[in-house]
Amino acid sequence: MLDFLVSALVLIPLMIYYAVPVSPLVTLLPAVVAVHLMFSAAVALVLSMANLFYRDVKYLFEVVLGIWMFASSVLYPAALLEGRLGDLMRLNPMTQIIDAYRAALVGGAFHPAAFVATAVLSAALLMIAWLVFHRSEFEFAENI
Repeated sequence: MLDFLVSALVLIPLMIYYAVPVSPLVTLLPAVVAVHLMFSAAVALVLSMANLFYRDVKYLFEVVLGIWMFASSVLYPAALLEGRLGDLMRLNPMTQIIDAYRAALVGGAFHPAAFVATAVLSAALLMIAWLVFHRSEFEFAENI
């Protein structure tokens, strides 16, 4: 979250300097940040627990993270992709979150139903990760 705030402090002056108009959907930004935080917390809980029990998860996740970046719409909007590849990319929760950021800040395609589905999925994943994490925490000391 700290990295996100620092990035926002850089983004705002750049948007002002380059006269980028703010989208009318900017009011959705707190909801997008909340969904992003829920999804990131769920992934972090699962990965931290998996890394404790299986030490090679760290190295595997570095590779998966690189592939995941290209499977998300980080470099390009998902609307540019058509057909099966675009449909497959839209199943990635981070694609919906990144597209929602893009729509809230500079405009673009926003799909409310897909974003709500991602929000529900993120909340469910966070609850499941929280439960699994707390049920496993009694075994943490044995694996450190």
